[in-house]
Amino acid sequence: MRILCCFILLALVNMAHANLAQVGAGTARWGLFKVYDAAFFTDANVTLEQALAEHTPVRLELCYARSLSAENFIEGASYGLPESLSDELQQAVNRLHAAYQPVKQGDCYQLDFQPEQGTALLLNGLELVRIETPGFKALYFGIWLGQQPLSVQLKRKLTQGLSR
Repeated sequence: MRILCCFILLALVNMAHANLAQVGAGTARWGLFKVYDAAFFTDANVTLEQALAEHTPVRLELCYARSLSAENFIEGASYGLPESLSDELQQAVNRLHAAYQPVKQGDCYQLDFQPEQGTALLLNGLELVRIETPGFKALYFGIWLGQQPLSVQLKRKLTQGLSR
């Protein structure tokens, strides 16, 4: 019976992902060096505001062109996160940051949000952590897609296929 339940759950997750369309893609650089290729997936008929809302499934995929340490991810995220967070959101950020693993060229992180399941961090398809804290989705996806993203140019490319 457990095996059947696992297959059903896996099928539902795959169906949810099948409805996501790539709405944008771009490359992140540090100076002249390519760091990663990024792709953003959601329903193409939504605005950016709707994509960041708690009811819309989204996925951000980052595939790395070079090796990076877990500390590199935490440091990079700190540039895109607000300095002051509620205790609940800070704990959620800490949990996600504790799950980061080093990457090598060709590895891919996925940040995946499904309504009522929360935000999952996956490395090469393996789930490392899932955060269900309200508001976390908009906060963490905001690093790339928010009002003050790490790169305005990358945000523009990631969101180019969304409704205006």
